[in-house]
Amino acid sequence: MARRTKAEEAERWFQKFKGIKARKDGSIRTEPVVPVEALSEADVLKECVKWLKARGVLADRMNTGAHQNDAGIWHRYGIKGAGDILAVYRGLHIEIECKAGGGGSWSLPQQRRQRQIKEAGAEYLIIHGVEELDYFWQFQVLKRFGK
Repeated sequence: MARRTKAEEAERWFQKFKGIKARKDGSIRTEPVVPVEALSEADVLKECVKWLKARGVLADRMNTGAHQNDAGIWHRYGIKGAGDILAVYRGLHIEIECKAGGGGSWSLPQQRRQRQIKEAGAEYLIIHGVEELDYFWQFQVLKRFGK
């Protein structure tokens, strides 16, 4: 595959996202930008953590949810909208939101979190498979370090 210029890559992204329409709940349908294996979201998450750790990246699963204690009081944990994987590479904070290989839904809290992460100078990736992670890793993350 021939390398695209920055202008060609920007145009490709613009064309891909200009027709996006949010659902009534504000969520947006996501699809992979490169061909990926059709795995479940859980399998994509496992494979991505394995891929990152094999490359020396500090990567951990971010769990969110709620539980009820013995007194019947509910407690929430985690960060609403945070990526499924929190990673650090050469001091760069990266959050990775995993979706099933065939696509998924990007919720409003996830969209807000992405804006916060980007505004703070970190990276937020939406990934549908390790093939896509490899693509974005080279195009967005390594590019920051001049590679």
